[in-house]
Amino acid sequence: MKTIDKTKVYDIGVILINYNSSDYTIKCIQSVIEQTNSTLSYGISIVDNASEDLDYNNLVEHLSQITSDVEIHIFRSKINTGFSAGNMLGVQFVNAAYYFFLNNDCKLQNDCLQILFDFCESNTEVGICSPQLYSEDGKHQPCIGYFPYLSTKIFGLGILRLSYGDRYIKRKSIFTAPTQVDVISGSQMFTRASAFSAIGGFDTTFFLYCEEEDIAYRLAKTGYSAFLVPGARNTHEGGGSTIPSMAIRREFYISFLYFYRKHFGLLRQQLLKVIIVIRLLRKSLFNTDNFRLALFVIAGAHMRHSIRHSQTIVSHKK
Repeated sequence: MKTIDKTKVYDIGVILINYNSSDYTIKCIQSVIEQTNSTLSYGISIVDNASEDLDYNNLVEHLSQITSDVEIHIFRSKINTGFSAGNMLGVQFVNAAYYFFLNNDCKLQNDCLQILFDFCESNTEVGICSPQLYSEDGKHQPCIGYFPYLSTKIFGLGILRLSYGDRYIKRKSIFTAPTQVDVISGSQMFTRASAFSAIGGFDTTFFLYCEEEDIAYRLAKTGYSAFLVPGARNTHEGGGSTIPSMAIRREFYISFLYFYRKHFGLLRQQLLKVIIVIRLLRKSLFNTDNFRLALFVIAGAHMRHSIRHSQTIVSHKK
C-alpha cells in the first residue's frame, strides 16, 4: 500500500466511510483493486468515523498488507461525522477529476471505475451517475429514485405514469442502456468533481439520510443530469454499519423534512408532514412504533433530536 500523493490529480478519487465495519471496508477495497483497470489513475480515501480501536486496528493491519501499488489515505475521526460530513472529509485527502462515493458494504463486479469514467468523459452534461446494483445472491436491486415532489406523495407514481409516461420509469425495471433518472442510490455515487465542487459538495446538515436526493436536485438545478449506467455492476449487501432502530427511523424524518423545507419552502413542508402523519397513523394499527413516529413528526422532527447530538468525542488509545 502506498500513501496518496496530495499534489497529484487522479482520474478518480474513491471515497469510503468506515464505522465499526472494517471487514466490509477491506472486502470493498479488495474488489476495487481486483476489478479496476491498472491504467486508470485512482486513489482511495477512507474516513474512519470514530470506530472502536479493535475495528480500526483491524482495518489498518489488513490495508498494510496490500501488495499492489494502490494509493490510500486513512483519516481517523474522533467523532462520528455521519455520511455527508464524512465524505466531505474524504474529498480533502484526494484530488481527482471524479469522485466515487462508495458504501463500504459494496463490492464491484466489474471495472466500474473505467466504465463510469468513460461514460462521463463522453457525456459532459452528466454530473452524477451510478452502476447497476445487485444483491449478494445476484438479484437485480432497484437503485434509482425520484425527486419527492408533493405530487408523488399525493397522487402516487402509478397515476403520474399515466400522465407523464417515461418521466416516472419503474424503479424495478431491468435497464440495458444508460438511462437518465432523477436520483441514484447514495451507496454508489460517481460524481464529476468540477460540478460537485461548484455546488459546494454535500450539505453536511444531513447526518444519515436524503443526501442523494439533495445532491442530485442541486446538480439538476445547475443543468447537470443523473444517469444509471447498467454496464457497470456493483453488489450491495446493505446495512454494513447501520443497525435499524427507532433513533435511525427518526433520523430519516429529520432529514426528509429538512430537505423539504430547504428546497420547497415551509408551506409544502407542512403539507408533507400531514401526509406523513396520516400514513404513519394508518400503519400504527400493526406497529405501535409508527404511532410514536407520528407524534415525533407532529412535534416537528427537529434537528436537535439528530443522532449527531447524542455522541461524545472518542479518545482513541492509538
